[in-house]
Amino acid sequence: MDMKTDDIKNFFKREFQVNSYHTDLNGRLSIPSIFLFFQEIAWEHASMYGFGYDDLKDHSSFWVLSRLHLEVDELPKWTESFTLTTWPSGTDGPFALRDFIIANTQGQQVIRATSSWLIVDAHTRRPKRPDAFKDRMPICDTIRATPCNAPKVGNSEGKLIHEVQHTVGVCDIDVNGHINNTKYIEWAVNSFSENDYKNLSINQIDVNFLSEGFCNNVCTHRTEAIDNTTRRTAIVREDNAKVLAVVSICSGQKE
Repeated sequence: MDMKTDDIKNFFKREFQVNSYHTDLNGRLSIPSIFLFFQEIAWEHASMYGFGYDDLKDHSSFWVLSRLHLEVDELPKWTESFTLTTWPSGTDGPFALRDFIIANTQGQQVIRATSSWLIVDAHTRRPKRPDAFKDRMPICDTIRATPCNAPKVGNSEGKLIHEVQHTVGVCDIDVNGHINNTKYIEWAVNSFSENDYKNLSINQIDVNFLSEGFCNNVCTHRTEAIDNTTRRTAIVREDNAKVLAVVSICSGQKE
């Protein structure tokens, strides 16, 4: 992807360092931390242009992440610096699209992602089209981090490999009063055994956030092996069997 173009003038770029609390057991940037960085830089960039958290709050609305597709070539190590670039990459029906690229200190792209966001009415908890804020978005749809938008995760059945029940606590809840999106990623990654996680590399994640979860909800995290490289975790609220999120993770043996 050619980033040397006038189209990138409104891209937002920040440099970060991998601190100890960002790392996994391999001493590399953890997958949940990637989602935390994405969430933070998206908020910061949107706020600069008048369609961030406070701006939507004034319209009794808020942003929710609906879908995300992540591609990983390499995870930065503890103490290493990296550059995170983001930009609004268009709209697709009710979705506002946003792309992300993480590059190492040599400028090599090591992580790419595209995401689909919804504006939700704070009172009805129903989505609204992003049209009212579209003119504020510095959209660049001629450059994309990934070839396609984040897809719908399939529902093909596999072999059950992990199941655990969890009661949602206060540390799982964000400022919008529901489970933070990064928690679903954390729960899905926790389906790996310690040995498998040490010996496998996660190279792709597709996630669909389908419904809100709240404090004190009892949820079951059910993970199935779809094939030798793909596992899918569904987070289901027990009282009404509502699927809150589905996370598909592709992994392979480390080289």
